[in-house]
Amino acid sequence: MLYSSQQLSYFPWIASSGTLREEDLLPRFWGIAEQIGATIPDSLLARLQRLVGEDAQETDWDSELAAEACFDLIALLDNLAPAGFYFGANEGDGACFGFWATEAWAEALDHMSLGDCDPAGWVELIAELEADGIEPDSIKDSYQGRAEGWSEDRAGADYAMSLANELGLLRAAEWPYSCIDWAGAWEELRMCDGYRLHDIGGGDWLVFRNV
Repeated sequence: MLYSSQQLSYFPWIASSGTLREEDLLPRFWGIAEQIGATIPDSLLARLQRLVGEDAQETDWDSELAAEACFDLIALLDNLAPAGFYFGANEGDGACFGFWATEAWAEALDHMSLGDCDPAGWVELIAELEADGIEPDSIKDSYQGRAEGWSEDRAGADYAMSLANELGLLRAAEWPYSCIDWAGAWEELRMCDGYRLHDIGGGDWLVFRNV
C-alpha cells in the first residue's frame, strides 16, 4: 500500500502491546483501521459495534465472534500495510502488534546498513526500489555501496572515480580515460552496465546495478 510522506509521518506503527485479550485488541485495531482510512466491511463493522462499540453490553460479548473479528481486522490491516511491511505480532514479543518490515526487507536494509532508520524512511525507499525492479532477495548482488553528491550527476561521478580507484584503473589506458570526465564515466556505467542511484537524503546515495 502506498502512503504519502505526510501520512507516514504520523503512521501508527505500534497498534497494541502488553495484552492478548480480544476485548483490548479489538478497539485498538479498530481505531488503527479508522486512523489510516480503512474501509471496514459492513459485516465486520456490525460485529465490532456489537462487541466493543459505544452501546455494547457485557451480555453481547461472544468469544468466538470476537476471535473471528480479531482475525478479520488483522487481515484487513495487513492488506493496508505500507510497502515492505506486514501487520501482526512482533517476532520477539507476541503481545506487541503493529506494522513490521518483512523478514526479507529487514535483512536487505541491514545489508545496506539502514536497519536503524525511521520506518517511514524505509517505506519510501522500499517503494522506490520496488518501482525500480529491485527486490529484497537481489539486494546482496545488486547493491554496490554508496556515493556522495548534491545531485545525481555529482554522486554518479563520485562513484565512478571510487570504483576506478577500487579496481586499480587510474593508471590504465582504458576506462575511465576512454571517457571525457568522471560524469561521462558514470554515464558509461549507467548505460552499459545498468548502474543507478537512489537518493536517501543528506547528499547520500545508494548505488545499484543490474544483476
